[in-house]
Amino acid sequence: MIPPGRTEIYYFSGTGNSLHVARELQKRLPEADLVPIVRVLREVSPKTTANTVGFVFPNFCLTSPIPLHDFLEKVDVASARYVFALCTRGGTPSDAFDYINALLKRQGRRLDAQLNITMPWNHPLGKENLPALATEERMAFLEAEMQRKLDTFSQHILAHEAYLAEDTDADYVIPQWAKAMSLWIPKSLNYELHRYMYQDMVRFYSNEKCTGCGICEKVCLSQKIQIVNQKSVWQETVKCYGCMACINYCPQHAIQIRSRFPVHSSTPLTARYHHPAITYKDIAGQR
Repeated sequence: MIPPGRTEIYYFSGTGNSLHVARELQKRLPEADLVPIVRVLREVSPKTTANTVGFVFPNFCLTSPIPLHDFLEKVDVASARYVFALCTRGGTPSDAFDYINALLKRQGRRLDAQLNITMPWNHPLGKENLPALATEERMAFLEAEMQRKLDTFSQHILAHEAYLAEDTDADYVIPQWAKAMSLWIPKSLNYELHRYMYQDMVRFYSNEKCTGCGICEKVCLSQKIQIVNQKSVWQETVKCYGCMACINYCPQHAIQIRSRFPVHSSTPLTARYHHPAITYKDIAGQR
């Protein structure tokens, strides 16, 4: 076994699934540090300093989330002898690893190991899936599967072995409109569509249930939300990460997504979810 040396796990998490997985992976890797991506993004020229470097993040719109993409465009991974990525998702397939490899290629690198892990569905627009995937039985099953997969994945990381696991257990019920879009939208445009949707199309607002508690402002990783006159306000000049922390951690379920073509929102009827082991303070701590 090759000594792995120190490990840096860079993570991004909006509703806790990825942070929970990152913490569980950290337990299996000696000398591993968790590093919030949104905090490192403030640095002008961030550099990794560890021998083993990994990225843990959620699947967004079948690709990588905005902060991870922006981070990989500026970070120098020269210190790493071994690079891995772990994508959490609500059962959807993902092209995230392809995007990560495209960005790493600029530094003459590519992923040595990759893994998808299915977690409870946490997107409020996914009304077809959220109630079924957040049951106690489903949660227990996914937790056990996650622990099993991490046991295997961590052993490959410790040995610095190649491990490009095939994605064989995606089980998301893909809506018909998404199937149709996948037929004519090239994969190369998927990330750009994701950024456009969440930074230009999706609009949040708080209804009369809002108490001005300020939790949404604290968990907003892009710092787009401010509390003004005891109400949450989304600043037009700040770009959203689309992480859904605000809507899922609001204790009053006051935050909604506005229907605005082509987005059809049913959030007033949709359940909310965040990982039960991750508090809003844990999410806010990434800032």
